[in-house]
Amino acid sequence: MKIILSTDFSEENQMLFPYAIDLMKVTGGKIILFHAYMDQILMGDSSFPGGLDSDTFFNRELLAEMEQQASILMKSKEELLEKSISEQNVENIVVESVLKGGDPEHELIQLTESEIPDFILMGTRGKGRKGFLEGSIAKSIMAKVNVPVLAIPEKYHWTPSSQIMYATNFTQFEVSTINQLFSLLHSYQPLIHVVHFVENSTDSKPSLLMEELRQAFKQEEARQQIHFELIRTSSPGDAMKVFCEQNQISLAAFIAHKRSWLNYIFKDKIGKEDFFNLGIPMLTFRIPD
Repeated sequence: MKIILSTDFSEENQMLFPYAIDLMKVTGGKIILFHAYMDQILMGDSSFPGGLDSDTFFNRELLAEMEQQASILMKSKEELLEKSISEQNVENIVVESVLKGGDPEHELIQLTESEIPDFILMGTRGKGRKGFLEGSIAKSIMAKVNVPVLAIPEKYHWTPSSQIMYATNFTQFEVSTINQLFSLLHSYQPLIHVVHFVENSTDSKPSLLMEELRQAFKQEEARQQIHFELIRTSSPGDAMKVFCEQNQISLAAFIAHKRSWLNYIFKDKIGKEDFFNLGIPMLTFRIPD
């Protein structure tokens, strides 16, 4: 297994380490610790005696300092991750660090395309107080990379992902996505709750589609590895939150549509804010182009 762990060097970001280690204990593999810093600084126009432009002077000086500080912080995080691995007596995980100067979104996409990891692991907040996944970078990452993205809330305490909610919208990719979910989380022996929330209580189509999806997982259902539930409600977002609380859901998984997920994940108006409000890790999959 191979994971790209995107770090912003914050202490809160270290909460990702237990997830990365735990997911790889059985299979082993490589954790690629990634960070990108902006390598362009815009300065006000002015000039120095002798024709030395202040933009050039300050850019070079500040960028050199930024690179040095980033290298020091990356080395510190790499050592901390390796220490965490050693403390758990895990010997089959190697750590590699990748530090890039450039646009974080572009650099992460480039790294993903070259490394082809099993998934990307990141936090839902950066060093600023704005939610990281609410920023344009993460939205673009989810829409552009062809690998799953596992996002962990900033102050979420690590919990084995054994109770999973997979919110389905009955696309043609549901069966393959659920199988991928089983594969990624097999070490937890998860129980996957496949659910769909619908407002129209008279529409019979969702029931037929859910039954069709159930038929693809007869063996898993017989082994009590998967449940299927259609929830009719006047408030899908609230119903999803109640469902997660009642079933002690530790991870919410869904397909991140390239465009529509930014507004409504489902036709019945469950949006990204509803998933953020759950306060639990999210695992998103990308629909192929």
